[in-house]
Amino acid sequence: MRHTSFHRVLVEYGYAAAATGNAVLIARIRRGRSAQLLRVPFSIAAPEEWAERAAAYAALQVLIEALRSFGRTNGKIAVPDPELLDDLREHRALPAILHRPYIHLVCSLRTMPGLELDAGGGGDLSELARAELSRIAA
Repeated sequence: MRHTSFHRVLVEYGYAAAATGNAVLIARIRRGRSAQLLRVPFSIAAPEEWAERAAAYAALQVLIEALRSFGRTNGKIAVPDPELLDDLREHRALPAILHRPYIHLVCSLRTMPGLELDAGGGGDLSELARAELSRIAA
């Protein structure tokens, strides 16, 4: 049996999405004194007025899936979008276009009960993600 306290991580992340639907997540995963950067491309399909909200849900869902694949099931994720946290905690009504990404995110979260979500930074990582999308588009 694994002793999960040795595997507790702190994750900060940022993301960016282009009008084309292409998006990228960049996360900093810290465990003890070590840290690594993770880059995961993903895509979204949402009308422009809801693209940012859809990207927020998709980025966190992609991050959770990546953590699971690396066996990192216990820790804290610093979520850079306080509105996303409010959506999850308050079960707020959402427009129909966001139902699918929201449900996918909630399902991913339920498979990882050892993860805590908290408000946090990640602005530098979002800047890095935006720069990467700009470089790809050029």
